[in-house]
Amino acid sequence: MTTRRTFLKSSAAAAVATTTLVAAPAILRAEAPYKRTLRMQSLNSGEKLTTTYWADGEYQKGAFQRISWFMRDLRTNTTTDMSPALMDLLWDIDQLTSSSKPIYTMSAYRSERTNAWLAARSTSVDPGSFHRLGMAIDITQEFGDPHAVYRAARELNRGGAGYYPTRTPYVHVDVGPVDSWVHPAIGRRDRDAEYEAQIAAEKAADAPAEMPPETTDSSNS
Repeated sequence: MTTRRTFLKSSAAAAVATTTLVAAPAILRAEAPYKRTLRMQSLNSGEKLTTTYWADGEYQKGAFQRISWFMRDLRTNTTTDMSPALMDLLWDIDQLTSSSKPIYTMSAYRSERTNAWLAARSTSVDPGSFHRLGMAIDITQEFGDPHAVYRAARELNRGGAGYYPTRTPYVHVDVGPVDSWVHPAIGRRDRDAEYEAQIAAEKAADAPAEMPPETTDSSNS
């Protein structure tokens, strides 16, 4: 875990390591596109990021630097190397749902401190969450029909998929063990209370810091 200052100093080396973690699992490997671009917007910070994270047959170092900062823990303003497999999963979900909107994110990386703080206030937060490892993200309904997102994640079968049918539904996806669930199995009013407790905690973060430059990639990084 690093602060923004140390993250920017070490991002190039970290990104190099990131590019060698896994091979890119596109929906159709034999017909993998020349480039893969993610369009995202943070529900909590309002930040937007459009970046080509895969091109010329490899992950793009500069793109992963920006992705990792975009998906940082806003409460502690810290980050970790986000999983390349998670980016591939997001890209494939985007392709399957054919959404015309950016991927709206609620929560991506969480520090141990933030995750523990949230877990103490909401039963929907797992103390051992994959968010702590840069392997999970929560997608809000602004992106598209949460049922369709949940179905796409289950169809891809590359990790965990959780549907949270609160007043403002969202879908959790991760690249941990394959699993699926609808949470929690309680009344709608209590589900809403759980969600509102979590979103209030997420929005309690300090004002977001300025992102690194070049938030839009049109070429290799």
